[in-house]
Formats: sequence, C-alpha cells, structure tokens
Amino acid sequence: MFSTRLQPQDSMEKELSNSSGLTLGESPLHASSPRCSLFRRSKHSSDSVSRRSVTPVDRRPARHLTDKSSSSSSGSRRLSLPHTITERHGGQELWVKAPVVSGSLEKRGFRWRKKWKLRYVELDGRQLAYYEDSGAFSATTATASGTRRNSKPKRKVMLTADAELEDVDETTLSIKPALEEKPWMLRARDAATKRRWLVALSDCIDILVWLRHYKLGAVLGVGGNGVVQKLEDERDGTVYAVKVLDVAKFRNREQVVAEVEILRNITNNIKHPNLIKIHKVYEEHQKVYIIQEMCTGGELYDRIVQRGKYSETDAADIMRQLVSALQALHAHNILHLDIKPENILFSSEDPDSKILLTDFGLARMINGKQNPLDQGKTMAGTIGYMAPEVISSHVYSEAADVFSAGVILFILLVGYPPFFGDSEVEVLLKIARGDFTFDPRDWAHVSGSAKELVARMLEVRVQDRITIDEVLTHPWITRDVGNRDDSAEDRDLSASMMSKLQRFNIDRKSQNMGSFMASLLLDDNEADFQALVDEKTVEMMIRQLCVEGHSRIPLDGAHVIAKGLGLSPYIDEKSFVQFLDQDRDGFISASDFCAGVRALRNHHQSFAAMVFSAMQKMHEEKSDPYEITEKAVLTREHFSVAFTLLECPEPLVEVFFKYIDDEEEKQQDKWSVNEAEFAILFTQFSFLGMLFLRTAKDNVMSMVKSHSVDGMPRISESSFSSA
Repeated sequence: MFSTRLQPQDSMEKELSNSSGLTLGESPLHASSPRCSLFRRSKHSSDSVSRRSVTPVDRRPARHLTDKSSSSSSGSRRLSLPHTITERHGGQELWVKAPVVSGSLEKRGFRWRKKWKLRYVELDGRQLAYYEDSGAFSATTATASGTRRNSKPKRKVMLTADAELEDVDETTLSIKPALEEKPWMLRARDAATKRRWLVALSDCIDILVWLRHYKLGAVLGVGGNGVVQKLEDERDGTVYAVKVLDVAKFRNREQVVAEVEILRNITNNIKHPNLIKIHKVYEEHQKVYIIQEMCTGGELYDRIVQRGKYSETDAADIMRQLVSALQALHAHNILHLDIKPENILFSSEDPDSKILLTDFGLARMINGKQNPLDQGKTMAGTIGYMAPEVISSHVYSEAADVFSAGVILFILLVGYPPFFGDSEVEVLLKIARGDFTFDPRDWAHVSGSAKELVARMLEVRVQDRITIDEVLTHPWITRDVGNRDDSAEDRDLSASMMSKLQRFNIDRKSQNMGSFMASLLLDDNEADFQALVDEKTVEMMIRQLCVEGHSRIPLDGAHVIAKGLGLSPYIDEKSFVQFLDQDRDGFISASDFCAGVRALRNHHQSFAAMVFSAMQKMHEEKSDPYEITEKAVLTREHFSVAFTLLECPEPLVEVFFKYIDDEEEKQQDKWSVNEAEFAILFTQFSFLGMLFLRTAKDNVMSMVKSHSVDGMPRISESSFSSA
C-alpha cells in the first residue's frame, strides 16, 4: 500500500530525496519536443546539488544566500530566509505550486555600458522573462500580467537546478538562470519588493533541486482529461504513476483544484485499503502533476479476461471492496460519480491483490447526507454508468454511486452492460426509464441472490434503490451460506460470459482509442501533440485491441478503430481504414496510426476527398431522385443538408455560411466548389472533417460551448458574438 514517506528536517537533501514530485527528466516521450520538458533525465550526481548558489550553500532547512549589502573586506554575511516550499510543514505539504510573480524592476544591460533600464519582469514557474516597460515602478503581483502574456518578451530563459542566486544590496539581486547563462542583475523599488523576488526565485530553485532525481517513463494510459505515465525515483527505485492534467483544456481551473483537494482529503483523512492515495501534487505552467500509487495489476475487466475463469465468489469479493471504498467516501461526504472499469485497478499482479478505486476527476463534495448536490445544469459521469436522476434532474447523491456500482456488477456477472443502444441518446433514455432485462439465456447460471441485488442497485427511483450500507450487508456480499439458494455461487461463470466480456472489453478499448485519436486531432498545441503521439503508447493500445496481443491490426479487423472513432456511415469505412494504413502493407501498426493522425490533423487531401463524397451521398439521399444535380461540385444546399444531418453546432453553421455569402458577393454568382477547391476549404474550416467522426464531433461541440476555438482558423470569439 502506498504511503507518504517523511524524513527529519536536519538535512534538506534527505527531505528532498523522499518528497515525491516530478523530475525534470527527459523521456523518449518528450525528447522530440522543442520546448523545455518538465521532466529531464538527470545527468548530475547527488553531490552536484550544492552548485545551485554562487557561494557554498548549506543544505539545511533554512535558505542561505550571499548578502553583499553588509559585507566587509573579510567576506560576505549570510542572510537566512525561511523555506516556504520544500520544507513547508516539515515536507508534509502534498500540493506544491511553482512560484509566480511579476512586476516592474530595473534590469542592468548585458553590454559593456551596463545601463539600467526599467523592465516588466515575470517569473512563471521556471520561466523567467522580461518585457519593455516605460511606466513607473508598479507593485509586484501574485500573477502575471495578462497584457504581457499577449506580447513577445525581449528575452526569456528557463531556470535550472544549477541556477545561482545572489543578494547584492538592499534593493538589488542577481540571478544566473543556468550554468550557460549570464547573470541577470535586477533592482527593485524597495527592500520588501526585492525580498519577494528573492523568496520566489529561491523557492523555484529549491523545487528544481527537489525534482531533479525523478525520471518520467512510459505512458500507462490516456484519458479525456490527461495522460498517466510511469515515474521513477532514481535514488531508491520507487515507482509511481503520475497523472498529467493540462489546466488550459478544462473549462475552469476549479475543476482541477476540486480533484486535487478531494485526493488530498482522501490521503490525509480516509484510511481505506481500496482508495488510491496521492504522494505529491506539483503545479507549473498550466500543468498539474498528480503523483500517486503505482497499480501494476491492470484494469478490472482486463484482469478477469486474462484469468480465463471467474466465479460469483470472485465477483462478490470485488463488489465488497468497491462498495466498502464508496462507503468510506460517503462517510466523508465525497461522491465519486465516475465508477467505471477504467477507474477500478488491481494494485499488483498477485492473484490475491486488492482493487483500488482511482480517478476523482468528476468527484464532488456534499454538505451532508440530507443535502444532495444539485447542480441543475450539467451531467457528471460516463454514459452507460450514470444514474437516472443524474440524467433527468442533474441531482447527485450517494445513490448515484450505488447505481454505477450496480452497472459494474451486471457486467461482472454476464459480460455485457445492462444499457446499450445505437446512440448515446438511446442509452441515456434507457437508463432514465430503467429499460433493461435479465435475459434468461445469460442469467440462468447466476444465483437468484446475485440477480436480486443487481435489480435493487439499478432501481430508477432513488427512494427505492438499495443504500450503500444495505449492499454491504446483503447476503450475496457477506457470503451468508444459510441464504444461498444453490451452489451456483461457487461455480465458475459460463464460457459464453467470458467471451462476451472479452468482446465488451475490446469495444471499450476501441472507444478509448477513438477518444485518444479525437483529442489529438483537436489539440492546437503542437508541442503537446508531438509529446502525445508516441508510438509506444499507441502500440500498447493496439495490443489491448488484439485478442492475441499482436502489435498491428489487419485491415479486415481495423473496423474496431473506425467504430471507436464513431466514423459516420456516410464515410466509406474501407477507404478510411486503407487511409490509416499509411505504409500500405495490409496492417495498421503504431507508426501507421500516428502517421494517419498527423494526416487527419493536417487535413490530408485523401480525407477531404472522402468527406466530399460523403456530402454528395447525403445530398442524394435527401434530394428528389428525379432531380438532376451536378455531381462534380458541392453547393450551399449540400452543406446545409450535411450540417443538419450531422447536428453541427449553430454558431459554426452561421460562421461558415457568412463566409459563403461573402464569397458569393465577391463572385456575383451562385457559390459552389469542386473537389480541388473543397480540399482548400477543408483546411480553412477544420471542423468539417471532425463532424464525420462522432468522438471528435463531441469535442467540437464542447469547444463551441466553451468558445474555445483556437484550432479553427476562421472562427473566433468575435465571430460568435456577431453570429
């Protein structure tokens, strides 16, 4: 079981070696990235840490800087500042934030004249920059100026663990960002301002020293909200999992803060063996790194399929652990709200290993058991697992977690979910109505006690649904022999159940791969895209899709990728799969997949041709069969039909047709485009291709709702306001 390790304060090096954060270690994942990676592989030995300051620095819990303001000919006087980062509360602080400070300072030039000029200086984590500033001295602020964010700095550097900080006089300091950089001489308007900068810069260096011994490893998983990777402490070999969240991709920072606060609450206050614990959280540059216990046993359904055999007794043991963890959360007024297979992991590969409930990205706090959280606006959860009251009324209570656990139990017993349909809307409607059945062909081998528990957990009405405490005392969970109706509970579940579970698991993996692909297509940050398009990660996903565990998929089996992406039926699936086979060898490998994603992201002409044909097909189906239309072009009517059938967000429709109207006005003729002209238009309006990939279309709709349209060249927030 993971636990936070603490060390005495008499040695900073000891404290740093046991504080788990991230390293700045360079991994293969980030090696090709042009920007400075948060993780870089440390090439320094542990005794090189002392090089961080201009004068020999004592590695004790107080920070020592060279103070020249009161120095005599015999040497410099030491100035001690209290640590505020790495030794806060003796190193027990779980959430470490990189310092952010900005304001007007005088900076001495690098040239021979050494002229002082007023600059706007900004420290954001390890990034130090300065801008033109012709105004008077301004107070140093806690956050960087938004106006400076939109302007180009005159100079920008990245601090390293080898940075050297010097206290020159009452208002002046010097910072040498890295070994190869020249020192920056900075002068503040007063001693208090200088002290704030000294503390911030010294905190930053402390953090960099603290992080340097950790190495980022392979990608373990990719989700809609972040990437999970392996993290190793190179000093003692301890391995963690780190979840990397990009704050910029959330609608607001409070969502990330809520997840971290709940994890911190669990780690500090809830002692339960089936709840994941965090080791540290580090925040810098719009990225939050959640370091937590490493689970090596795999996901719930993967483990069951690998075992090959499985009984009701096994299912009851898993449910007991899951529901017990939920009971502990509810006792502390925490709702998980995202119970699904991906979030239930085995701690190790040991046959008797425990499960761990993970991922609290949608978890919420409630004020008390009698006061369920009522957002009234949004649904939180995963389609197929969320409770009826969440769908119909957006009401959240402990009962919602019970319902989701009931869905898990249903799948554990028969190998497929209780609610399914041809569309997400159909699934939601079935859940809201409680529309599911116990097919006698699949449930004949399941005990009556198990079936009765499932039915009570999946009750539509909250007041009729079994409570979390009642689930734990149910005879099927407690294995009360006197209440067993037969010996079925001790027999292995049927081979057909295992086969269905395997198919369901593959479908789920294909959807996850489709979500991963869709998120890459709309990622406007090139550095993030390059970092995520990693062949090792994709190969891992492909192996999970193949029953035999192969590293490539034959074209006749590649429909699972198209299915996961939600490929529109109007797009020829065979052509799309062949498009993904970039090397034309009859298989889709990790390199093919990555190249295909790049081609889709760059609006490749082949995909544009597929969309062109699809839009013609859609128009033909809606048109009068006797009407003669020119097949070589697309008109305004073609786009109108496609946007309607694909449920394109209205703001995008209005912006697109405004463009067409402008073109018609220029040409003074009815607007149309041939295939070559459409290929150009396809690159200008990137959402056109995404509409034909359901998973990507969902992301487009989310972007429209949040007005996050950076990835759409012709669409801006001003376009929304004018539309």
